[in-house]
Amino acid sequence: MAAPKQEIEELRRKIARHDRLYYAENRPEISDFDYDQLFRRLRELEAEHPNLVEPDSPTQRIGDALTAGFASVKHPFPMLSLANSYEVDDILDFHRRVVDGLEGDSPEYSCELKFDGVSLLLTYENGQFTGAATRGDGEKGDDITANIRTVRGIPLRLDTSKPPRTLYVRGEVYMRTADFIAFNDEQVAEGKKPLANPRNTVAGSLKLLDPSLVARRPLRVVCYGYESPDSPVDSHSKGLAKLKSFGLPISDVSTVVDSIDDVVKYWKSWEERRDTLPFEIDGIVVKVDSLAQQRTLGLTSRAPRWAIACKFSARQATTLLKGVSFQVGRTGVLTPVAELEPVSLGGVTVRRATLHNFDEIRRLDLRYGDTVTLERGGDVIPKITGFVAGNRKRGAKLISEPEVCPVCGAPLERVEGEVALRCTNPRDPEVVKRQIEHFASRGALDIAGLGSETIDSLVEQKLVDNPVGVFFLEIKDILALPGFAQKSAEKLRSSLDSAKNSSLDRLIFGLGIRFVGESTARTIAAQYGDLEMLAKASQEELESLPDVGPRVAQAITEFFSSEIWRQNLVDLKRAGVKLKDELATPRGDKLAGMTVVVTGTLTKYTREEIERLIMSQGGKPSGSVSKKTSMVVAGEKAGSKLEKAISLGVPVLSEDEFEKVLSGDTTLDS
Repeated sequence: MAAPKQEIEELRRKIARHDRLYYAENRPEISDFDYDQLFRRLRELEAEHPNLVEPDSPTQRIGDALTAGFASVKHPFPMLSLANSYEVDDILDFHRRVVDGLEGDSPEYSCELKFDGVSLLLTYENGQFTGAATRGDGEKGDDITANIRTVRGIPLRLDTSKPPRTLYVRGEVYMRTADFIAFNDEQVAEGKKPLANPRNTVAGSLKLLDPSLVARRPLRVVCYGYESPDSPVDSHSKGLAKLKSFGLPISDVSTVVDSIDDVVKYWKSWEERRDTLPFEIDGIVVKVDSLAQQRTLGLTSRAPRWAIACKFSARQATTLLKGVSFQVGRTGVLTPVAELEPVSLGGVTVRRATLHNFDEIRRLDLRYGDTVTLERGGDVIPKITGFVAGNRKRGAKLISEPEVCPVCGAPLERVEGEVALRCTNPRDPEVVKRQIEHFASRGALDIAGLGSETIDSLVEQKLVDNPVGVFFLEIKDILALPGFAQKSAEKLRSSLDSAKNSSLDRLIFGLGIRFVGESTARTIAAQYGDLEMLAKASQEELESLPDVGPRVAQAITEFFSSEIWRQNLVDLKRAGVKLKDELATPRGDKLAGMTVVVTGTLTKYTREEIERLIMSQGGKPSGSVSKKTSMVVAGEKAGSKLEKAISLGVPVLSEDEFEKVLSGDTTLDS
């Protein structure tokens, strides 16, 4: 009989091998029963010999439940999105831009399926799985390591004797259609609401705070990006081959072609065959295969120039329009929503679709009881595109505008020049809920643990009636909410205290002023540096700022002249919220008219801090290097942006040199 240590190691090897065969290669060799027997035996042995338990054992995939929210982690490199195309001409234009960028060279292209899931980044250190994060805003994402450990298709240790010291893997979490249907049937059988589609189910699964619940969901991962500083490859396709050799699941229909005509053929072929796949795709992804050519082409601030997503045309179906309900947003806007007879569209059951506004209803000439045509544009969001005239019943009832808010009963208004109807009650419960969601969101005060369900409970239990009210919650208030225990309540209270010291631009954005996005909030925070000073600014003064036109300036002055703002200011001060931002306080015009790019890891500033500092001196932060760039501030591990700056002759400064420019001790010419 084998010694316990030997048997445990052999069982781990067998289970890892069968996980790889099942999830990565889709060719299982044993039955589920036989697999379960191996797993059960390993669990028994580890229980008898706890000193032999290793963190990468298959039994250790499920960890402890999280107390509240997810930590935010900075990505080692930007996780950019892709430019989209829907027509052959778009693909040909992309090819022309690539050839121009490569000075006439026509590259090989890697073509792969675009899985309709949730993007993530995996990290391996010396072959061992150490982390996973969502894409988030491209710079930072949620740390979902504990949840991803539960996904059987992800090896906890790479299948290689010589792993890279560090390996980053981009991938997509998805759910097979049959698995989604089976899981949805279980939900309904348990008396729960059916889920909308596989992608939303995946996204919701990754946000669960208890990894044991995630483990029960049939999640899968497909990997499509290889990045290793110490073990580089020279092409995208070679990176995929490496991932496969390590036991990571990749798509088995990716290919490399040498002409744009073959790219178009691949795209059209999979558009015709997408219904034969066991999972949903919404297009293909095309990438220049050579990494050297990718570096030559570079990036924009939002997307790589060497890749494009080629989307498929929308799927269509017809169904019955049973009724219209309304959603109320944070600015009071009413959005009509079509309530539909459930219909399958691209493998997903659609029950509701937005109608946007009453102008859209009139444009489509819809009536109650119509048979409507439905599309899922890009295979994601369902929309109504018309009705079947021959099916309309005589005397079909018009869809009329409500006269009062369907939530609170307050009068409705339509602002001149706008199509939207608005609730006039600033204390409408749905308005308050959505305002608090915005206030607590990542781009605003980033209050961990304050999710939509918690916010709903806070408002419904009348614990808060405006966003600033969350700062006055006590531990006993939080403990009265569903899902909170002492530790999680303390963590939320700590998050609220931390949020009081947020930067001014985040606070301004969080206030939810109409038309004021994150960029505009940074601009006005850099200009005024003090919320009370901003509140006193005239419309004319605001209009003189970049990013602030007449409409935005009017919205800002109207917001700060309201009675609600006056009460909010009192509450913000009473709660001890920081209303001034020293870094954003105007100091001069040392960078007036300059475009500044920051790259690499900084030691003295966060990225947000240095961008606010640049704006406070009249400069404009940018995410990409070009001939128009005035300077590049380079930290540690600066990559392609630094290389491009040097090649274009753009001045490159260290943090210390940048500070000397701001202090006037030196200039760019010296």
